Amino acid sequence: MKDNLREILLGGQSFSWREEEDGSFSAVLNERVYRIAKLEDALSDPFLYDYFDMGYDYDAAAAAIASKDDILRKAVESTGTIRLLKQDHWTATISFILSQNNNIKRITGLYNRLSEKYGHEVVPGRFTFPTPMEMSRATEEDLRALGTGFRAPFILDAIAKAPVLDEIDGLTFDEAMEKLQSIKGIGPKVASCILIFSYQRREGFPMDVWMKKVMREYYPDKDASYFHPYEALSQQYLFSWIRSLG
Repeated sequence: MKDNLREILLGGQSFSWREEEDGSFSAVLNERVYRIAKLEDALSDPFLYDYFDMGYDYDAAAAAIASKDDILRKAVESTGTIRLLKQDHWTATISFILSQNNNIKRITGLYNRLSEKYGHEVVPGRFTFPTPMEMSRATEEDLRALGTGFRAPFILDAIAKAPVLDEIDGLTFDEAMEKLQSIKGIGPKVASCILIFSYQRREGFPMDVWMKKVMREYYPDKDASYFHPYEALSQQYLFSWIRSLG
């Protein structure tokens, strides 16, 4: 089954990527601009190999998920192979703080404005996502002026508590969830997203408006444990599928 690169990069896991006119995708990561047209482009680059989790057999996982029930089969068949990105801890944390009560287009806009305001230029017109140190000069007024709204004080608290992100590895999933939620504005959904898309914790199962709709309509008597051991990946398939239905 073919990897759905567009869904992987633009479907809500990351807000770093943009689609170019030629159909390729580009992002500023790891202090440089990466451009890829197909997943095979990641095989020869150690950073991208890790970022796209190329060592994990996603085709086998997709087959196992599709075999579980008809809804998951439809979700997998209509979406194609999805991978779980392994993003920088800080970037993922701020990205998913921005995601609260928001849509992908607007989150990406906020992400880019933060990069242009506080990051640094690596090539003309392309900026890194700012580090906690680079963002340390931000004030709530500054952040609100960029459009972050009620999320501004949450971002400031994340800046102050950035060392927490280095304490997650080695914790149980529940411990990691609790630790992340010590940052203001991070609740269970955001914490779960951070753990999946940055720490590779595959047992996460974030519940947003779309997933609540899926669970209410198709799995009313089930919870995340039904999808074990592919909770996070199953969630991504269902999330992509239900959005495609409108």
